Amino acid sequence: MKRMITESGEIARRGSFFRTMLVFLVVCGFSTVVMITSINQLIKQHDKKLTGQICGLVAEKMNNSINYMTISALNMSAMLTAQEHNDLQALYDVFKDLEGDGYVSMGLIDSGGRIYATDTEIEEFKKWDLMEVARVAAPVSISAPYRSGITGEPVFTLFSKMSYGANKDGRLFLTYPLREIQKIAYTETLAEETEIWLMNAESDNLIQCAGGSKYEIGSWANAKLTFERQINPEDREQYLEWKKDMSNGLPSEGVNYYIDNVSYSQVYSDINFMKGWYVVVRIPSSVMSSTMEQFRSIVLIFASFLFVATLILSLVTHRRDLADRAMLENLSIHDPLTDVMNRRAFDMAVQNHFSRMLRPECALLFIDVDYFKQVNDRFGHDAGDKVLVRFASLLKELFGENGLISRYGGDEFLVFVKDMDRNKLEEKLDEMNSRVHDIKLSSPKEEEYSISCSIGGAFSPNDANDFDELKTCADAALYIVKERGRDGHGWFGEEKQ
Repeated sequence: MKRMITESGEIARRGSFFRTMLVFLVVCGFSTVVMITSINQLIKQHDKKLTGQICGLVAEKMNNSINYMTISALNMSAMLTAQEHNDLQALYDVFKDLEGDGYVSMGLIDSGGRIYATDTEIEEFKKWDLMEVARVAAPVSISAPYRSGITGEPVFTLFSKMSYGANKDGRLFLTYPLREIQKIAYTETLAEETEIWLMNAESDNLIQCAGGSKYEIGSWANAKLTFERQINPEDREQYLEWKKDMSNGLPSEGVNYYIDNVSYSQVYSDINFMKGWYVVVRIPSSVMSSTMEQFRSIVLIFASFLFVATLILSLVTHRRDLADRAMLENLSIHDPLTDVMNRRAFDMAVQNHFSRMLRPECALLFIDVDYFKQVNDRFGHDAGDKVLVRFASLLKELFGENGLISRYGGDEFLVFVKDMDRNKLEEKLDEMNSRVHDIKLSSPKEEEYSISCSIGGAFSPNDANDFDELKTCADAALYIVKERGRDGHGWFGEEKQ
């Protein structure tokens, strides 16, 4: 019963501890998820911002390069206008074989729309509707990139307005290889994994300016047919929103997405002199975020260490708390001198036994140390305490396996015995009355003094059906033993002798 009380309290405490630890683990798990999500969001923002800066720098360099080409064309047009040439064919024949400053070909267009160029270049005008671009030159216009039939590589044509003869309007055109501005882009590459394209917002056509393989530079592709299909489904909607912003004319915007397990940051920026075309920079997050990822790893390691340290500290604290509780509980249910149960714990344990059993078969013993007051008076209270300790030890030796033992008062003890028949219990009581005489006291001024005890007992259900009645019966039996002269035992219902 004593064990049952202790175990029930232990189970309750363990349940409370495990609930607390469960809440702790849930809070730690939730906090870790929030922390990782926040760090990942910061990494994405960092990647997008850095990619945007690179993209803006590349676009600026490209714009400066095209601007330089434009100024060169304007200067050439101004020079030709100042010379007031009348015969454009003769003028073309003069400079058609000259090597230009980066351009692959040069030609003229008169006011009637006649093109002074090679047959192949004239075919290019028809194929790519370049005359429409030439007409809007005021004073300069630039075509979209196209693949040249002469060189087989991407080029673009720049048109500049000029005058000739009697103030007739003509056009000078210069065709530049796209690699001239691709070189600008390539020098800004942070790593081989960085990809830079020119992208047309309307057609989704791509021209690669920089990338992992030098053989891919200058190649044409279509965004819908290449990486757009490779983007993980959950990120595709964000990419389409990004492309929509480009189509709506926003000057710059970024997006993050995954292809398989690789995260990318992609940003576009507009090009001032090439309407509808944008610089697009795509960089794997692993290239830019190595420092941030190291920071995330350090944070996770620290959080894990803190979690483990907190968990260990909680477990150690819990074990110490259990030990302290066990000690306090032992003090609360045990008599601190004799280490048997105190009155409150004994009453609770026996009442629990009676409440569980309809007709409990048990015995209750009321035991007194005879003339204990004389022990304290003659030998002192320290000697009296030693007597009680030895007396309780004897009770535990004889009845500890089958019963509960309690110090009920100063020198009063109660023993609750179950699963022991009367004959065997009689043997135990005879042994008790005999062995208690071995507890002796002596003093330099006193002769040796031995103690004895008186025991009164009652049975349930024969004598009583509840604990209070059984205790009354055992007390009455003890009273009879004392009247008979003490140093013995008796049972309730026995006649006085």
